[in-house]
Amino acid sequence: MQNPTASPVDKMAPHRAWQQAALLALPLLFVVGMYLFYPYRDSFELDLDEGGEAMKALLVARGYSLFSEVYSDQQPVLTFLLAACLRILGPEMNAGRTLVLLFSAALMAATIQFLYTNWGGWHALAGAVWLFCLPFYNFLSAALMWGLPAISFAMTSLLALSAWHRRRQDRWLVLSAIALALSVQTKLFTAFLAPVFVLGLVLEARAQPTQPLNGWRSQLRPALLWSVWFAGVVLAILLVAVGPANIGQLIFPHLEARQLNNYISQANAYPISVYLGEAWPILLLACAGMVFIVIERRWVSLYLAAWALVAYGMLSFHAPVWYHHQLLVSIPAAMLAGIGAGEATRLMPKLLQRSPILSRRYALALLALAGVITSLVVRFPASLAEFYRSPVLAFNPPHPPWAEQMFLTRMSNHAQDTHWVVTDLPMYAFRSGLLVPPNLSFITGKSLSTGDITDDQIIHTIDQYRPELVLLGRREYPAIKQYLQEHYRVLYARGKRDLLIRKDIKGQ
Repeated sequence: MQNPTASPVDKMAPHRAWQQAALLALPLLFVVGMYLFYPYRDSFELDLDEGGEAMKALLVARGYSLFSEVYSDQQPVLTFLLAACLRILGPEMNAGRTLVLLFSAALMAATIQFLYTNWGGWHALAGAVWLFCLPFYNFLSAALMWGLPAISFAMTSLLALSAWHRRRQDRWLVLSAIALALSVQTKLFTAFLAPVFVLGLVLEARAQPTQPLNGWRSQLRPALLWSVWFAGVVLAILLVAVGPANIGQLIFPHLEARQLNNYISQANAYPISVYLGEAWPILLLACAGMVFIVIERRWVSLYLAAWALVAYGMLSFHAPVWYHHQLLVSIPAAMLAGIGAGEATRLMPKLLQRSPILSRRYALALLALAGVITSLVVRFPASLAEFYRSPVLAFNPPHPPWAEQMFLTRMSNHAQDTHWVVTDLPMYAFRSGLLVPPNLSFITGKSLSTGDITDDQIIHTIDQYRPELVLLGRREYPAIKQYLQEHYRVLYARGKRDLLIRKDIKGQ
């Protein structure tokens, strides 16, 4: 990927360094705005997966071994990072959500730096704005889930790869490989970027003039170095943090879920095209950005186009697709849209001075400008409306009247006498400061549907751990409830949720 056009930043005078600093302050403003105005701190549960991830991390923080004791079908990096936070801050849900928010800020910073270095200030500013305007971006910036942290690591990898294309220093290849390895070991869905990056390195090497003494070995060296470090870090994490005997936990549940038509049809999952529907103005502007990449011959930015297109193709043939999967497509698309918007801004002053006969470049700039206006009108108000609460400067703001509060109150009343809670809703146990048996800590609709966690296993766990409290609410469990009748009584019930307490424990 030869880049014959010099980077705009390389031509800037030193006194314009303030522009880059001002742009990199945007992620900090985003964190402050999210913390003060976005209602994530007052939400009981943003997604059902939050409770399972929080409980896994709490058990790891209390000394239980992930995978060998604590069941998980997700890669371990986020769990270990969250466990470290909980060791310091205690079982506080907002600690995990703020950790994800910091990953989002890092993602925005990497986006700004990539666009600023390869294109310019207006492009970087537009890319940050389009990130903010993406559907579900702000929500997933606060939800304790794996997708956004994994993409943040991946964007850091791309930024380091871009630095290698400019400077040709091996350290950037190593950093890029390590960052993508951490991304894949946060969530596997970014693994497709590895062949994309390797292909880019190979094409770049082939575009360079070959020395007779070096030949093809010299051409393949960057790709081989990157690949060795990537594979080495991935394997090291699998062997040390997961263990060979537990790798099946990361693979088989997902393969089984894809083959369960009942699970897919009942999961309210839609094709990726449906999830991307709300982002259509940004996606159209991204198409203009791709054309500008070709016109300007800024080949390094083709990584973004390959990322978005390969992710879309991959998700088009995948089921089920969840709402957070759209970020795999929409985030690089937002950066491409930033390129389109920045080029339209750069070319407009020249366009106003030209004759009515326009070149195709300026016609594209007009179309891109129309895309900018449409995107701002359609998406910016919708994203801004999510920040509706008044600033709360207190560190421990009062919680709103959750519908779940009656369950939490009764569980907290018995917390001193409770060692274990068997539940398919682990958020209740986590917020009560109670532990779920490790083999049931990450109970999800997928694990129940695929048979990785069965009714017999839950009954066996109840018999083994003799939990003081049992809370069930994801679905009906006739066999389990019949088994519980002999030794448990109902403490509180509402809707589909039943909280039971062991009969030998007094109190209401």
